[in-house]
Amino acid sequence: PRARSLASSAMSKMISAEEVAKHSSKSDAWFSIHGVVYNITNYLEDHPGGEEVMLDRAGQDATTDFEDVGHSEEARKELAKFEVGKLEGYDPAKAAAAKPAKDSSAGGSSMMGVLVPVVLVGAAVAYRFLM
Repeated sequence: PRARSLASSAMSKMISAEEVAKHSSKSDAWFSIHGVVYNITNYLEDHPGGEEVMLDRAGQDATTDFEDVGHSEEARKELAKFEVGKLEGYDPAKAAAAKPAKDSSAGGSSMMGVLVPVVLVGAAVAYRFLM
């Protein structure tokens, strides 16, 4: 019961983006995802993708990066353990409206980064067999 009440008070704490920005080092790393602020300092070395990817977003919003990777349900549960509060002024509707424009351009360029080399290799292989 006591642990539950401590978690509830941490989850309701409002934290400004300016406060999150102060926590951007390996010894003190926070970021936000979908308006929730996490203190990831003690998880950096355990992160399967390496601490560098998390440190790149320390002190910032990491929503796009987190979703682009396609984290599992287990990863989302693990992340919840590090919650320290909610991001002040976060508007889910506004964030959702901004997301498609970013994703479509980012998705398109990353897809082209994969598609062009695949097509070139395929053309080279086809050329060798046809000539």
